[in-house]
Amino acid sequence: MFLAEFAQGVREGLKETLGTMNRSRMIMLAIIVAIALFVTVYLPYSLRDDSDNVTATCTVTKAYTKDRGGSDVSGMTNIAPVGIFETKECGTLRLSVAPSGWKIPDYVQTAQVGKKYLFHVANDSAQKERDFDTTRFEEIKE
Repeated sequence: MFLAEFAQGVREGLKETLGTMNRSRMIMLAIIVAIALFVTVYLPYSLRDDSDNVTATCTVTKAYTKDRGGSDVSGMTNIAPVGIFETKECGTLRLSVAPSGWKIPDYVQTAQVGKKYLFHVANDSAQKERDFDTTRFEEIKE
């Protein structure tokens, strides 16, 4: 009962408000709502570290960078660097975006061959066990 009465009240309130509102105000309201949703929902999601604490412990056997290759939507060749980590336990890992404050080549150079690292698995990685995309890594002190 309460929910039906609430919905009826909302409907009547919207009719009163929108009935007196001209077209330009409705467009401005829609733009403000769209911007508010972008700032409160999409922006925080896209700026966060997307590993969600899914990690893998891997021993680095080789770490290097290479050009991404291929082309982007506009048809331009994309030569942005990608970090590649070859590991014993986890296969080949890719780092497409460096952590804040780092450039990919500089960040990849910090990985030392033969050391174990805790790699954070990216949420959008197709695989989670081997040959995955990573967001960052941390040295494991033994």
